[in-house]
Amino acid sequence: MTQREITARAPLLDGRGRIAQPGWARRMHYVYNREQARRNPFNLKEWNFYQFIKGHWVVQLTIGHLSYACNAAVTLLDLDTGEKREEGRLRLLRALDLDRDPEGPSVTEYRDEGFLLRFEVGDNLRRLTFQGESRRWGAAEVRLDVENDPANEKMVIATPFARPRQFYLNYKENYYRASGFVRFGELEVGLDGASGLLDWGRGIWPYRHKWWWGSLSAVVDGAELGLNIGWGFGDLSRATENVFFYRRRACKLGGLRADLEGGYMGPWHLTEEDGRMELRFQPIYDNYTERKLVVVDTSCHQVYGRFSGWAETDGGRVAFHDLLGFIEHAVNQW
Repeated sequence: MTQREITARAPLLDGRGRIAQPGWARRMHYVYNREQARRNPFNLKEWNFYQFIKGHWVVQLTIGHLSYACNAAVTLLDLDTGEKREEGRLRLLRALDLDRDPEGPSVTEYRDEGFLLRFEVGDNLRRLTFQGESRRWGAAEVRLDVENDPANEKMVIATPFARPRQFYLNYKENYYRASGFVRFGELEVGLDGASGLLDWGRGIWPYRHKWWWGSLSAVVDGAELGLNIGWGFGDLSRATENVFFYRRRACKLGGLRADLEGGYMGPWHLTEEDGRMELRFQPIYDNYTERKLVVVDTSCHQVYGRFSGWAETDGGRVAFHDLLGFIEHAVNQW
């Protein structure tokens, strides 16, 4: 397929609230001009999501809103036992002022009684902090310093939908390296050397929707390696979400075919349409979540497992084996 790459700064939306140039970019070339969105403001959705993995520990931090509700949450997940410690807030009819450029500089925070989650983005550093008090776990805290290199290549995509004033702007960056810790009550987990990602999304899209998303961040023989895959969300005829990252450079991929053998927890086989990548994915844990609240109905199978396979880069084929990542399938009404 032919994919449109955006290589210079350009407004996301035109004067009619439509995506001016659907496509993808290696950096945040799109200018998120929120004022041009031409739908009911209650349809606007924005979020910042970070995830870090160290051994069998997964840490997730989220700040987001649906315009009629906002959400902030911190989760610590043990993939070996399935134990989950989390603390969050969901507030109806509360507005948040989220950043317009994921590369900063910016400060995004959610503050409530006994709860503070803050994302501070500087030129060379992302500082993620949390302080809270859990009824179940007691005092909770996160302190993370994350390298911020604007020169890294990313997966940025502007996706239209069937209705012309619906849109999705998504920025994903892999192979973050973190230092710090997370603590829930008596349990403290060191995160020095943890690998991570950022999922930054802004848009207006159908009330009922679904997606598939997979990600991997690792170091192989001293070289950073990352993977972002996705399908099933919006009109992807001008660009896919599929990118293989190697040595912090993006290798763009076409569409994927996914074969699941035995459901979510069976082996997966994924192949790229032009023969540039082949993956095997062996699940180890399904972090299933669901939420039902008034007009919100969400469910997500976030399946963690081990990736093995190869991908073609400009410098040749890169093979990898037994690297921890995830693939998720979400079905939502919100």
